[in-house]
Amino acid sequence: MFYQNLPVDRVYYGIHCVEQELISEIKLMNAEKILIVTSNSLLKSNTFKNMVQSLHAHDIKTFTICTKQHVPGSILFKNLKEIYHFSPDLIISCGGGSPIDAAKILSFCLAQGIKSEEDIYQYSDHTENNTSIIMESYIPHIAIPTTLSASEFTSIAGVTNEKDQIKYKFSHLNMTPKFVFLDPVFTKDTPEWLWISTGIRAVDHAVETLYSPDPNPINTSLALQALKKLYIYLPLCKKEQTNLEYRLECQLGAWLSLFSVVNIKLGLSHSIGHQLGSLFNIPHGITSAIMLPHVMRFLLPSTSREQALITEVLENNERGNSIEEKAALASKLIGDLIKKLEIPHKLRDYHIEKDSIHELVRNILVDIRGEKNSFVLGSGDLHAEITNLLQQAW
Repeated sequence: MFYQNLPVDRVYYGIHCVEQELISEIKLMNAEKILIVTSNSLLKSNTFKNMVQSLHAHDIKTFTICTKQHVPGSILFKNLKEIYHFSPDLIISCGGGSPIDAAKILSFCLAQGIKSEEDIYQYSDHTENNTSIIMESYIPHIAIPTTLSASEFTSIAGVTNEKDQIKYKFSHLNMTPKFVFLDPVFTKDTPEWLWISTGIRAVDHAVETLYSPDPNPINTSLALQALKKLYIYLPLCKKEQTNLEYRLECQLGAWLSLFSVVNIKLGLSHSIGHQLGSLFNIPHGITSAIMLPHVMRFLLPSTSREQALITEVLENNERGNSIEEKAALASKLIGDLIKKLEIPHKLRDYHIEKDSIHELVRNILVDIRGEKNSFVLGSGDLHAEITNLLQQAW
C-alpha cells in the first residue's frame, strides 16, 4: 500500500489572499505572459477586473479566453492558434469547474503539441487503447476557484464532444494546478444556486470517497471532516450570503472532500453526473443533488459500513442500534440537506423526458467502463439497474 500526493505546490486560503499573495507567486516563477481562462460572467466582476489590472500594473501581459459549462470542445479550441502565438508561460484559471478543467486541458494541449479538437480524444481514458499523455514539459497553472466543485484539486479534466454528446475524461498528474488560491472574495458574485449546488457536488465527492473501492485512512478521515463542514456551513451560507467566513469554511470543506483524489475512485453518482451534464447541459452540482441519495440507496448493500460513518459524523451521536440502521439513515440525511437548501432534485425538474433515459444509460455505461469501478461493474444486469435507478430519480 502507498499514498500518492498530487503535485500541488502551495494552497493559499483566506479572505483577500489573492490580493496579498498572487503577484509575489507570479514573480517567483518569473512569468511575463499569462493565459487567463475564465467565464463570460466573471469578465464583468469587479474582483476579476481588479486582479487583471494588478497584473498589468506589474507589466504582466495577459490573453483571456472564456469557456462554457461542461467544456464544449468547439469553444475550448476556438482560440488555440492565438494561444500558441501568444506563447504563455503561465496559466491562471478563474471560475468554477469548467474554466479550471479547460485550463488543464489547454496546459496538456500546449505540452503535447495538439493543434485541433480532433487530435485530443485519442488521449481520453474513455477511449479504447488510448494514447498515453506525456506532459514532460508543461506550463504551470494557478487556479482561483469561485465555486465548490474542487476541480482545482484534481489531475482530471473533461471535454464534451458535441458530435456524440459524450464527456471524455483526461488525466495526468501534471494536469494538476500547481498553486490554488481559496479566496472567498472571488465567490461574492457567484450566483447563490451555483454556490449551493456545487456545495452538494463537494458532498458527493466526500460520500463517494468514503465508499471508494480503494479506500485509505487519509481520504476517509478528511471526507468525514468535509461532510461535517459542508453540512453545517452550506445552510449558513444560504442564510447569510455575504458572510465570507462561512464561504471560506465551505471552500475548506470542498478541499477536504477531494484531497489527492488520485488515491481513490469516485463512483456511480459522478459517472451519471458527467453524462447528464454533457447530454442535457445540467450543472454538475445539480446532477449530484438529483442522483446522490438514489445512488447511496442503490449501493447500500455493499457499502453499509461506510454509509454508517456518515450518520455518525452528521448526527454526532450513536443514533440507531446497528450499522445497518445507521447506514439506512445516511441517504435520508443527505436528501434532507438537499431539500433544506431548496435545490431541484428530480430529473423532470429539468424537463428530461423518460424516453431520453435509454440514450443516457448508453453514455453512462461508457463512463462506468472507463472508470473501471469494481463496485459498480460487479453488479448484475448493469443496463437494467442503471435504467431503474434513473427512473427512480425521474
